[in-house]
Order: sequence, then structure tokens, then C-alpha cells
Amino acid sequence: MKTLVVVGHPRREDSFTQQFFKEGLAQFDHVTWMTVDEQQSVAEQRQLLMAHDRIILQFPLYWYSAPAELKQWIDTVFGDTFALAPRYVLQEKELGLVVTTATAATDFGAGRVEPFTMDELLRPFEALAHRVQMTYLPPLAVHQFAYMTPDEQQRLLVNYQQYVTAPTFQTLAGRGAWIQEQLAHKLAGLTGDDAIKVQALLTQLTDNRDALDDLQMNLRLMKDAGDDDE
Repeated sequence: MKTLVVVGHPRREDSFTQQFFKEGLAQFDHVTWMTVDEQQSVAEQRQLLMAHDRIILQFPLYWYSAPAELKQWIDTVFGDTFALAPRYVLQEKELGLVVTTATAATDFGAGRVEPFTMDELLRPFEALAHRVQMTYLPPLAVHQFAYMTPDEQQRLLVNYQQYVTAPTFQTLAGRGAWIQEQLAHKLAGLTGDDAIKVQALLTQLTDNRDALDDLQMNLRLMKDAGDDDE
């Protein structure tokens, strides 16, 4: 799977969050990082969209939407007819959003400081995906990055890497498979005690996945048996 990350951030060079994300993707050779002000023609940017399987729009929340430069990029690159009928050139590709905000997650929702959920505020992007027949992914909202502890930032990094690169990040099995793949890749470059430790962890994870698969199969069999009795 190939992923295109499209960054629309007016001050991205000063953004610790964007640098954190960019560095976190450096090891993945099937990810393309692009900013909306790169000197490429509209035709070249459209080719990039068509050449990737998952498109991530990454931006800070500005007045309940994307910054103007990202909105202009969408208006220009998507245009009036590029991704519409009869060709639907982006059909079945995935559209994801990584949205950063200085507002706490607990401030969003009915009766709160911001009386709408993040999903409600981002609904226009869901409408865009629907219109061009892309698959809309649940947004990844990053709240108050500057206040996160190192452990919280590390968990965010793993979640972000999975959101960008894991084919099925929305399921436990998909996340487990992704972790196995990363450990196997890391193991290939290790020797000595480090290799032994990572191999032991990889073996344990594999055993746990096998046990989970067996449990899920038994649950399906029990469900099927129950349906037959009705």
C-alpha cells in the first residue's frame, strides 16, 4: 500500500508536531510526504493522487476547518471534474485526516466549550470523499501535542504510523500484523542480545495472535451453531 501525506500548515517549519510526524515516517519507503506549496503542476499533483492508495490530509484546525492554503489546494487540484463521473479516478482510494488542535479533547461535544464533535466539524471532508467515491477513514485528531508527556507522544507516534501505513489499522488483528511486520523489519538489522530480545517479543506476539485467531474462530462456530438452532 502506498500513502500520500498532503500537509497544509502555514507555519509547518516552526511546528514541532509536523516535524515529529515527518521524522516518524522517515523509515517507511512507501510513504510520500508533500506540502501544498511544492512547485508542481496540477497535472503532476493529480498523478500523485492517482498513484497512491491512501491520501492523508494533514493540517491544524483553523476556525473549524482547514487552513486557507489547503482549501485552495483542494479547490485547484480536485477542480470541477477531475475525480467525478464518468471516470471516478480516485474511486475506492482512502481519504484520511490528521488534524491538530490546541484545544483539549474534552472541550468538544454537546454542552461543552466547543459544542460540536470533531467528526461533526470535519463532515465536509467526508462529503468530499463520498462525492468522489473514496473510502473515508475516521479522522485522527491530535489534541494539545505540546502538553503530551514523552510516553503519550510515543503512543501517538505508533498510532500515527499505523494510521498512515497499516492497511487495516482499524482492527486489533490489523494492528497486530503491523507490529509484527515492524518487529521483523527491525530484527533484520540486529545482532546479539538485541536480536534475541526482539525475536522473543516477535515470537510471543505471533503466539498471541494465533491464540486470538483460534478464539475468534471458536466464537464464530458457536454463533453459527446458535443460528442453526433457531
